[in-house]
Amino acid sequence: MAEHLASIFGTEKDRVNCPFYFKIGACRHGDRCSRLHNKPTISQTILIPNMYQNPVLNAPLGPDGLPIQVAPEEVMEHYEDFYEDIFEELDKHGEIENLNVCDNLADHMVGNVYVKFRDEESAAKALQALQGRYYAGRPVNAEFSPVTDFREATCRQYEENTCNRGGYCNFMHIKPISKELRKVLFGRYKGHDRSRSRDRRRSPDRRNERHDRRDNRGGGGYGRDNRRGRSPDRRGGGGGGGGGGGGG
Repeated sequence: MAEHLASIFGTEKDRVNCPFYFKIGACRHGDRCSRLHNKPTISQTILIPNMYQNPVLNAPLGPDGLPIQVAPEEVMEHYEDFYEDIFEELDKHGEIENLNVCDNLADHMVGNVYVKFRDEESAAKALQALQGRYYAGRPVNAEFSPVTDFREATCRQYEENTCNRGGYCNFMHIKPISKELRKVLFGRYKGHDRSRSRDRRRSPDRRNERHDRRDNRGGGGYGRDNRRGRSPDRRGGGGGGGGGGGGG
């Protein structure tokens, strides 16, 4: 009996535990789900729900009442600036194995950011450091996620451009980054020599260009709430405020 329960745990045959929460760390039913959401107390992966604000979905309305079109190049630039921001902030706490951002549209998945670290200790440090933090004026509500194998969570049809469910698919539509940025960010871990890898980080020119673009768009960057309940972002200050320890 115990072996049978273990074999069906987190699958559709499991009538007790929610398979979608187990695989994706999110469920469209939320607290109303008829099955259990077993939230981990420790994990290699942290989830920051609804963190990425896609400029296409948040575009202002034009005179015709329709959202203003955003150029694909601007969308990609905005996304990669965001991605690099998150990576550089959380890399302080340990080696990142995966950083995935959902391109889904459903409320429980839109803009979700999943960060898997090499070990649970690094993830715990990152989670602690994100407490009370803000990004682009919005609170960062991080939590541990049960997702450690993104192959089970990802929509394979989306990767092949054949998913007919669109943005409302129940599996992750992971928004890709360029090969160049992936090499810059994840290439530092080759050989796991972190002391040398720090020298291969982005140049000051690249960092300044990114900050200039973000400032021109009117926001972005981390802040920390203080005793008066105001963060640098809430005051309209943009760039990163006080940091959170050494974790990522």
